[in-house]
Amino acid sequence: MTRRLRAAVCVVVAGAMLVAGVGTASAAPGVTPADVTLNLAPGGSTTIAKTVSTPAIPPKPDITFLIDTTGSMGGVISNVRTNANTILSNIASAQPDAQFAVAEYRDVSADATSFRVAQNLTANQTDVTNGLNSLVATGGGDIPEDGINGLFQVASGAVNFRPNSSRIVLLIGDAVSHDPSNGHTLADAISALRAADITVLAFDLGGLDVTGQATAITNATGGRLFSGVNPSEVSDTILAALHNLPVTVTPQLRDCDPNLSVSLTPGSRTVTSGDAATFTETVSVGAGAVPASTITCKVDFLLNGVLSPGFTETITEHVPKATPSIATTPSGTVPAGGNVSDTATLSGGYHPTGTVTFQLFGPGDTGCANPIATRTGTVSGSGTAASGNIAAGGVGTYRWVASYSGDDRNNPVTSACGDEEVVVIKATPGIATTPSGSEPAGGEVSDTATISGGFHPTGTVTFKLYGPGDTTCATPIATRTDTLSGSGTAASGNVTIGAAGTYRWAATYSGDANNNSVTSPCSAEQVTVTPQRLTGRAYGLTADARLAGIQLVNIAPTPDTGHISTTSTTTTSVPCTATLSGLISAHALCAQVATTEFPGKSVATASIDDTTIGITGIPVISVKTINSSSTTTCAGSTGTTTIAFLKVGNTVVIAEPTNIQPNTTVNVGVVKLVLNEQTPFTTPDNGLTVNAVHITVDALGLAKTNVVLASSESDIGNCP
Repeated sequence: MTRRLRAAVCVVVAGAMLVAGVGTASAAPGVTPADVTLNLAPGGSTTIAKTVSTPAIPPKPDITFLIDTTGSMGGVISNVRTNANTILSNIASAQPDAQFAVAEYRDVSADATSFRVAQNLTANQTDVTNGLNSLVATGGGDIPEDGINGLFQVASGAVNFRPNSSRIVLLIGDAVSHDPSNGHTLADAISALRAADITVLAFDLGGLDVTGQATAITNATGGRLFSGVNPSEVSDTILAALHNLPVTVTPQLRDCDPNLSVSLTPGSRTVTSGDAATFTETVSVGAGAVPASTITCKVDFLLNGVLSPGFTETITEHVPKATPSIATTPSGTVPAGGNVSDTATLSGGYHPTGTVTFQLFGPGDTGCANPIATRTGTVSGSGTAASGNIAAGGVGTYRWVASYSGDDRNNPVTSACGDEEVVVIKATPGIATTPSGSEPAGGEVSDTATISGGFHPTGTVTFKLYGPGDTTCATPIATRTDTLSGSGTAASGNVTIGAAGTYRWAATYSGDANNNSVTSPCSAEQVTVTPQRLTGRAYGLTADARLAGIQLVNIAPTPDTGHISTTSTTTTSVPCTATLSGLISAHALCAQVATTEFPGKSVATASIDDTTIGITGIPVISVKTINSSSTTTCAGSTGTTTIAFLKVGNTVVIAEPTNIQPNTTVNVGVVKLVLNEQTPFTTPDNGLTVNAVHITVDALGLAKTNVVLASSESDIGNCP
């Protein structure tokens, strides 16, 4: 029994009112109800009326008989001996774990033994009876005895009280105690009793409390003083006193799940043993309780700090499954033939898993009776699931319904029909165009269009081509129309273009009953038309002659335009050379290259007057006015040569101005002449070299000679 609870209790003896307690008598000791089963949702709470019926005798009693055995106590001792079995049996019947001790005290001044433990604490009733039977009333030299010393010894270890027991000392005597008693004062005894948590029930057979000692002791230990007790009624008074002790009932929680909160009001109650203590119990389930789990808590109702069998309540809470809410988000307005979808988000549940089944209902099905598509999505860790895309049909209002499957800890839930409407409108397809790409000037360009994203588009595509400089696509230079194929494509066909520059296509889809018209933007389809590469070279004369390893003549191309390369219209000419002298002499040597941008053309020309070749070892060669020209377009190359007169030695080869056929070969002795020598080439571009006269001599003992007169070369690249 804890001392802080004793102060509020009294004791009833032999029917007299000694306690102002709380509660009413109850038949069977224990807690009611002992087992509580709840089904509260997380965050919920309830109250329970709790009744604790206390036993007639406090639990786990350790009872010590401390009896004055001086001469005047014979009748009292006899009464206790006679009724010992009844006392012990009644107590053990009420509290089977009761144990008893027997001690006696006398007068230090007159008796050799002032204190003796006749039987230390034991549950063996025979030993206790024998201890009581060993008491003999004798001695005592004066009125005061040494009860204070006896109480001090019992509290200081003479009796081996059990831990957590209800420690009761039955102080039975008829005389006041010396104070101090064997060196121990009343204050010493009270302090020791309180430290040992001992309750003293004092039975005054005459003068035990004449100085107020017994009152002070019982008041300090939460006990009771029974005054004027007749020796023949000692045993009955003891039984009555033990059945009417204060009992403090204190609830104490143990083994409670963190999400199960239990509190009792008041925090404790003190009642007379045998009465009932009532409490209001509040049980709350924490918000973090796991749905579909079982959590428990035990409440021990301690009697004077001691837990006895039958005084434990078990609370079992079966947390119900959570019922999440489902919020859905349809994909919104889409064009005919587009994709619709739905997403669902679960909230308020407990880490929901499982699946969500999405059902799509077509236009007119306002009651969501016949789904046209069903999809199932797995719930993610964030509580969301998605239907994925479903291709919509024609125009109208569609409806989604999402149904969550539930799982071990969450109940199923379904969204309402009509909560998720999707409106399908006329489609606006996309148009993707592919122009033919870069093309040389004079070539052909084209465009193709692919219609996508619509709803089975039909109709036509009109292609318009805009020339260089028309950056706003204002005036088309060509228009073509093609029917859209089943694969959604159309083509312009080839359109011949002119000069170089940036051309633009624009494609317009006509639209149909299910699709809007759409046009590709101006400048989205640019075609770069590149110019031709125009090249050429012309020179009047070049010569090389050697005899026996000795250089006789070495004339570089004279005059020479050099290699000309351009994409524009130009004329490149070099000053004519008036006269050449020496072994080879000539007059009026001229060369020119002229180009035209579009249509691309390159023209090279060369001319010489009065040429004489007088190299040792070969006949003298005389040539009058000669002209050569080379012309190249993307269609091909042509060349011409005219010679006014040609003589080798005494042989006249050409007597009057003549247009010479290509590659005319004349051999005069060791001299070989190729007139209007034409050599076509394709590397790097297509072209033609025209040499008006090509003279070679390669004979043993003669000068090795290589002379070219009036050379023209033209070529062109990047043709379509």
